[in-house]
Formats: sequence, structure tokens, C-alpha cells
Amino acid sequence: MEQRQRKSECLGYFHLARGLGMILIVAGHSVNLFYSPGHGYGLFAGAGSVLGGGIIAMFFMISGFGFYRRSPGKCFSIQKKLLLRPYYLTAAAVLATKLLLAIGKKRSFLEHGGELILTYLFGLNAEGGGSFLGIPIESVSILWFLLALFGGWILYNQIMQFRSENLQAVMILLCILCSFVLIRLSKVWPFCFPMGLQAVGYLAAGDQIRKRNLLEKKLPVWMWGLLILGTAAAAFGEVNMVAGIWRFGLLDLAGSFCVGFLLLRLYAGWKNRVDGGKVTAVIEEIGFCSIWVVCLHAYEKIIFPWHRLAWIFPDQPWLCVILGFCGRCVVMYLMYLILVFGKRKWKRWKKKRRKVRITK
Repeated sequence: MEQRQRKSECLGYFHLARGLGMILIVAGHSVNLFYSPGHGYGLFAGAGSVLGGGIIAMFFMISGFGFYRRSPGKCFSIQKKLLLRPYYLTAAAVLATKLLLAIGKKRSFLEHGGELILTYLFGLNAEGGGSFLGIPIESVSILWFLLALFGGWILYNQIMQFRSENLQAVMILLCILCSFVLIRLSKVWPFCFPMGLQAVGYLAAGDQIRKRNLLEKKLPVWMWGLLILGTAAAAFGEVNMVAGIWRFGLLDLAGSFCVGFLLLRLYAGWKNRVDGGKVTAVIEEIGFCSIWVVCLHAYEKIIFPWHRLAWIFPDQPWLCVILGFCGRCVVMYLMYLILVFGKRKWKRWKKKRRKVRITK
């Protein structure tokens, strides 16, 4: 058991899980583009959104699985490099592309991209559009995850500075409750702050999963009962984290914890039986680069007009879904190759420049 635990704590253990999760997220966004999410309160009406929420919860828990306490300054520095830098680089790329498109098509940038300036600058989550002091704003879309993860890490690391475990637990619970209070006050917040508060709970769950070895050891019957009950209750719910939608409030949140943990538990059992191969290697590579995959997906999601497939193939939504998903994968892969090529060229230029300085 100890050997298995050490294996689950190795650096690349969750690459495959992240890769599979990213593929499911891109596929889910492709489906939602041509199919309206189910409404009403019927059984499983919002089950797809709850499953999506569970996948996001799994991502947060995986991040929490690798948590260890650092000084506040060191934690901020690391997370800024890992999360904020890709966020603002992606934002700059989207705005630059929108500006070039506006110039090329001879249209107003303020009306076709200008709403994203404040949106990205302040990390706003105005799903469906909105305005601030008369200035139009939009949503940071999938990039909310980077902002929430950044805020969650900073807050959770700060909470773990306290020596009292009881005080830590109270602070984590207060973060979760405060997130729901803030969402009730307003759906739109700078830097997706309520989502960062919710992320604290998921990170704490991942941290405890690692410490208590919950992915490997046998769980008691009562715990399985709670997990199944929470997952079953989620069948009636609806979750959209970035929009602040939790149809049944804390019950939906509990369901996302249950679904996220069950996905991790299922992955741990399956991972030990999986043989490596080319397909597995590709998925693991996606998981390894998951942060940049999120950024590439955020870019193509805004820039490329995939919705026009519905004009070309009317009354064939599943064909549009398949073409949209495949098109997104191809576009993201090509952009990834361009980034890798550019990064190599940049490193060689810096190395060459350094040698010239030394020679002088």
C-alpha cells in the first residue's frame, strides 16, 4: 500500500487524468455550442453540467493533491508565474487578434473586441455580456479557472499558516460559505473571487485525499453511501461555476465534491491497470501541458467562429459537434507547435546573446 501511495504521489501520476479531463471539457464545449443545456427540474436535466462541475472539481483536487505549505511570498511568486502569466499572455493574444481583425475587416474595435479590455484586465465573469459604468464587458470564459486556482492557492496557503487544525477547518468552511453569499449579492466579480473561495474547499479536499491515502485504501460503507447519495442528488441539479449557477446551492456543491472524488477514485483504480502506448502518451502530454491547453482553448473559443458550422450544416447538430471538436483539436495542436517552435527560437536567441556578452 505504501508503494502504491508513493506511486500516486509521483510528479506525472495525474497527467493522464488531466489529459482526459481536458478532452472531455473541449468535447463538452463543442456539444454546448450546438445543443442548448437542458432546463427544468426533471431527472438528469442538468446532469451534464454537474458532471462538468465534477471534472472541474477533480482538476482543483489534483492541484490540492500536490499542495505543501510555503511562505506567502514564495507561494504568490510561484502561482503568478504558473497561472497569471499564461492568463495575461492569452488575454494579450486575444486582444491583438481582435484588433487585427477589426483593422482587416474595417470595423470598430470597440464594438468587436473592446468589451474584452476591462474583462481581461480585471478578470470579470460576466457570462452573456453586461456593462460596468456604461462600458460593455464580457466573460473571461474558461480562463476563470486560472484565476480561481490562483486565488484558491493563495488563500489556502495562507490558511495553512495557522497551526490549529480546527481553525484551519473553520476558515476553509467560511471560504465556501462566503463564496455563496457573494454570488447571491452579484454574479460578476473581479478576478472571479467567489470561485477562488470555492477553490479553497477543493484544494483542501485534494490535500486531505493525499494525506489520508483515500485513493488507495478501502473506504468504509458509510462513506460510499454518502458519495453515492451526493452524486445521485446532483442528478437533479445544475452547475455553471463561472456564471455562479448552483441550482440547489450547497447541495450541488456537495455533489461536485462527490463526483470529483469518485472520478479520482475511478482513475486511480484504472491507472494501475493501464498499459502505456502511443495514445496514452499523447493524452499524458495534453495533461502535462494542461494550463497551456486551457489557454489555447480560450483563444480559439473566442477567435474562431465555430458556430457558423450550424449555417453550413443546418439540422445536423451532431455533425457540427464532431467537426467543431475535431477542428478545435487541430487548431490547438497547430498553435501548440507554433508556441513550441517560438519558445525554442527564443531560448537559442537568448543563449546566443549571452555568449556574445561573455565574449565581449
